[in-house]
Amino acid sequence: MKCLTALLAFIALYAGASWLLGPYPFARSIFGNTALVLTAAIVPVIVVRRRRQWAGCQRLFWDVVAIGMVLWIVGHTGWAYYQLRFQQQTWLQWHTLFSLCAGFGPLVALLARPHRGIRQDAVAPIAMTIAAYALLAVFVYSYFVLLPSAIPAALPAAQARLLYFVQANRLLLLIAIAAAIWFARRTPWRAIYLRLAIGVAVGFVVRGVASGAIARGAYEVGTLYDLAWIAPWLCYAWAAFETPPSPEEARDLETPHEIASVGLLALPSLLIPLIGYGVLNIESIGEPVDSFRLFLTSLTTVAALGLVTLRLAVQGGELQRSDARLQLLAAATEHTGDLIVITHPDGTIEHANAAFLRAFGYGRPALRSLNFVNLIEGGVDTLRRDITVDVRDKGIWRGTLRGVRQDGSVFPAACTVTALRDAAGRITHFVGVARDITEDLKLRDQLVHGERLSAIGELIAGVAHEINNPLQTIIGCTELMLDEPEGANRNDLELVRKEAMRAGQIVRNLLAFARRGSPDRVVVDLNDLVRATAALREYHLRQINIALTVRCAPTPLPVLANREEIRQVILNLLLNAEHAISSSDAERGAIVMQTLHADGQQVVEVSDSGPGISPELRGRIFEPFFTTREVGEGTGLGLSISLGIASAHGGTLMLVDSTQGARFWLALPLPPGAAAPQVAASTPSALVALIVDADEAVRTLLAKLLERRGFAVHAVDGLEPALSSAAARPPAVVVYDAALAVTNGIDLHASLSQTDATIHFVMMADRATAAAPARRGVRVLEKPFTATDLDAALADAGVATPRAG
Repeated sequence: MKCLTALLAFIALYAGASWLLGPYPFARSIFGNTALVLTAAIVPVIVVRRRRQWAGCQRLFWDVVAIGMVLWIVGHTGWAYYQLRFQQQTWLQWHTLFSLCAGFGPLVALLARPHRGIRQDAVAPIAMTIAAYALLAVFVYSYFVLLPSAIPAALPAAQARLLYFVQANRLLLLIAIAAAIWFARRTPWRAIYLRLAIGVAVGFVVRGVASGAIARGAYEVGTLYDLAWIAPWLCYAWAAFETPPSPEEARDLETPHEIASVGLLALPSLLIPLIGYGVLNIESIGEPVDSFRLFLTSLTTVAALGLVTLRLAVQGGELQRSDARLQLLAAATEHTGDLIVITHPDGTIEHANAAFLRAFGYGRPALRSLNFVNLIEGGVDTLRRDITVDVRDKGIWRGTLRGVRQDGSVFPAACTVTALRDAAGRITHFVGVARDITEDLKLRDQLVHGERLSAIGELIAGVAHEINNPLQTIIGCTELMLDEPEGANRNDLELVRKEAMRAGQIVRNLLAFARRGSPDRVVVDLNDLVRATAALREYHLRQINIALTVRCAPTPLPVLANREEIRQVILNLLLNAEHAISSSDAERGAIVMQTLHADGQQVVEVSDSGPGISPELRGRIFEPFFTTREVGEGTGLGLSISLGIASAHGGTLMLVDSTQGARFWLALPLPPGAAAPQVAASTPSALVALIVDADEAVRTLLAKLLERRGFAVHAVDGLEPALSSAAARPPAVVVYDAALAVTNGIDLHASLSQTDATIHFVMMADRATAAAPARRGVRVLEKPFTATDLDAALADAGVATPRAG
């Protein structure tokens, strides 16, 4: 509304200025020409400022209009030059052709049909079509007006034809805009076309009056006759200013009509020779005009044919690209795992991809003879109506269907249905995309079943604890009665106790199921569990260039736990660290496992040198079924099960911050009545003694003897565990069996001596090997030996015993 008000105000000001300058013809002429040029310049200025907001055919439309206005400005500048300098109005000069561009520019621009959308891929062919019709307009004007004006006798007729030509052009433009308003009645461009139509209609009426004044020689620039140009130019500017920005559409394939519309382009190449040669045979003006007409006809015909040829070449490339894209889309459709089907509105099947054929068990010929309703179980009529209504109103339908295979079996499928429409908005096809959700439903059922078991476990735990107390009372009272001498009904009491004990065992089993208590939980050393678990993977890790370091606390770390469950947790953490390193690009990696006592809890820490865990995944790693591994490499249950085991033991499992890789803490509480490890146990006064012997009885005996002498003892049964233990905490003395001195090419003495030259060695040997010369720096302890023999061997080896036994 503001633009319309400004437009009317400008026209009123122009009319007032024209009236005031009436007594001054030269000043009015300057004013009129300046106003006409500036008014026309508003259109290209607005287009240039806003063209980045438009795209495709919408930008092409306004570009053509702006070009027409720029050419008109050039033509009118030439007309004004002759009018001001020579005080004559020349209508048939070179500049007239430029001036006419403002008339047929918007006319040919309508061929872009901007109301149909961006249509980016159609810009090039439409631009060629616009150029062909512009060439036709130039030919008609030059043929009928410009060339005949070269003969003085034909000048009046040529000028009359010019006026008719201009008026016919404006009438044709008005009709074309009215048609465009009709076709764009459901789009935002209807309002844009209406603004253009207002300007063209006003200009058509005023130009009819101005043409009469020109014919009589009464036209003067700077008068109200100029509204024949000013009104359209202002309305063009108004329309350009109000045109909405182009929507951000996806780049679509051209419609077959736009690809193959060469006939519209070929029409000018047929009309030009038909008009040029035909009229020349009917109306001959004489030489040299007829020769120029022949030359003009030939030249423009060749130019028009050149445009057609260029269009055909471009179309060939477009068709090839379109065909390549269609083949790509078809290949993607055929190889996708989703079930894709295309049907006609009546449900008959047009196409189905390979996944759809496999899922339903039909061949392609057999499927085309069916209707989509034959592939759905039950409720077909209502379902078809719901799908059609939702697609028409909402553009899409989503839901779950039950597909019927060729063998009669049924499977559930999650479906999405959309519609393909023609240019008139009518639905031509339905496109359905489905996915077999049988496995998803099974997984959902498993999760629901797991939740039910968890709820049952909670219920069982509460009931079992409540039953234990009365069972204990029954068993206790029964035993008291059985202790009485010659008690009556002794057999019955024995039966009561037996059945009560049986009920108690059932309760214990139920508690074990609910993880509220485990009869298998015993006090174990967390250090032993870590060493035993590390030994399982140590050789494999060494083969894949991953160094495993085990650092155990110097004193035992007792926990009340199910040995196998805690080993499972530690093994899961170790396997996760191994996978993290293996999935990275590093050639080598390192895993460190250590035990310690912290904040009243026994802790196992597992850290790796892998890529670590990103912040967005830290909150999901303990979720069931969540995994970063490839399909088939993991279930995603390891950490969630480990967290459940840790919680059932009263402990925690957490991911802690780390400067490199990932670091997990498994914290378990101390057993009831156990004291926290004393700091004195880890002071330098507690020398470490490493025992290496395959005989468990010998290891146990030596461990007791050395512990009484103040050593912190670590006993192992092989060379590899010995090397791992020594790496975790260097020993002061190593007592080992001669049979294990060298195994699998590993020399225990040489390996440990290279690591730490301060280590002392005592080698145990039987009578058969005792006579063999001992290695340098190694004291031989002959079996069997006494505690005194051990003290002597330690003294000879140079080991200072911390405390006498």
